[in-house]
Amino acid sequence: MLAENLRQHGYEMTLYGDIAYQLREWMPQILIKPYPDFNALDRELSQYHHAIISPPQTFRQRLNEELLEHVRNHWQLLCQKAPPTWASEQLKHERQRVLPGKIFSQLAPLLDCGPSIRFKKFKDGSSLVDVVVAFMRERMKLTHAQGNVHLTPPPHLVYQRYPRRIIISPDSAWSDKKDWTPASFIKTARLLQERGYQPVFTVAPVSHQKWDVILKGEFEHAKFSDIHQLASFVYESGAFIGNDSGGGHLASMLRVPVVTIYRKRNRHFCWRPAWGKGKVVIPRFVLPWFKGGIWRAFIRPADILLAVESLLENQDKTLISGKDSS
Repeated sequence: MLAENLRQHGYEMTLYGDIAYQLREWMPQILIKPYPDFNALDRELSQYHHAIISPPQTFRQRLNEELLEHVRNHWQLLCQKAPPTWASEQLKHERQRVLPGKIFSQLAPLLDCGPSIRFKKFKDGSSLVDVVVAFMRERMKLTHAQGNVHLTPPPHLVYQRYPRRIIISPDSAWSDKKDWTPASFIKTARLLQERGYQPVFTVAPVSHQKWDVILKGEFEHAKFSDIHQLASFVYESGAFIGNDSGGGHLASMLRVPVVTIYRKRNRHFCWRPAWGKGKVVIPRFVLPWFKGGIWRAFIRPADILLAVESLLENQDKTLISGKDSS
C-alpha cells in the first residue's frame, strides 16, 4: 500500500520484500526486488534518494545501540508501533545536506512522518487498512491515498472461475495461539461438501506432510511452493477460510470473500482482512487460561458454514445487480 500510493503521487519506487517479490507479476507498475542480504543493505540502498524500512525480525534482533544509531541516521524506520528511539532529526538534516533542493522539498513530508504508523488513537473498529490510509494522508501528505492496491492478474486467470471451490487454510505462523483445531476444520469441510461446495485444504510448505497425515486423503490438498501460485489459486476460488493469518489478507486483497477465525471476542479487530468482503467468526466464550485462554471449543463448524454462505449469498446479489467493481 505504501509503495503503490507513493508511486501514484509521483515518486519513483522500488519495493524490497521476499513475499512481494513472489507477487511481482501482479504488480508490474512497481519495481520489486527480493530483500537484500543484511550485510548488503548499505550498498544496495545507497543508490536511492531516500529509503523507508520496516525492519524484518532478523534485522531487529541485531539492533543494538550502535547499529540503531547508524540505521536511523541513514534510513527512515517505520512500523505499526515503533519505539521512540527509532525517530531521528539527524536524518532530515543529512538528507537536506546531500540532496538537491527540489528533491529534498519533495521528500520533506516523508521525513516528518514516522516512525509509528499508528500515530494517534483510532476509533474502535478501525482496520489496519484504515490506519495506514490515515497515516499516508495525514502524516505523509499523500492527499489522494487509498487502501486499494492495483493488482494485475496473469491473463490466463479468471476471477472466481470456480465459485463453489472454498479454500480452507488451517495453519498460521502462531499455531499455538491462533489455530483452530484440525478436527474442527475437517468437520467444516464435511459440512461444506454436504452443501455442494468443493472444500480444498492448503497450508504452508512446512506443513504439507503434517496435513497429508491429518487429511488421510479425504479432501483435496493443494500444495504450492510460492505465493504467486497460491494467489492464482485463491483468485479463481469462491471464498477463503482461515485463522487470523496472512492467507486471509492475500485473499482479501484479491477481493475473494474471507472468513477469519479469531480467538478473541472482537469481530472488528484491527488486523482483520479489510480490503474486500469478509466476516470474522469469534468464540461464544473465552475462558481465562494459559496461552490466551480456552476458545477453540466455543466456535462451531456450523458457524463457519453460515458465514461462508452469507458472504456468497450477498456477493451473488451484488453481482446480479451489476454493482460489483472488483
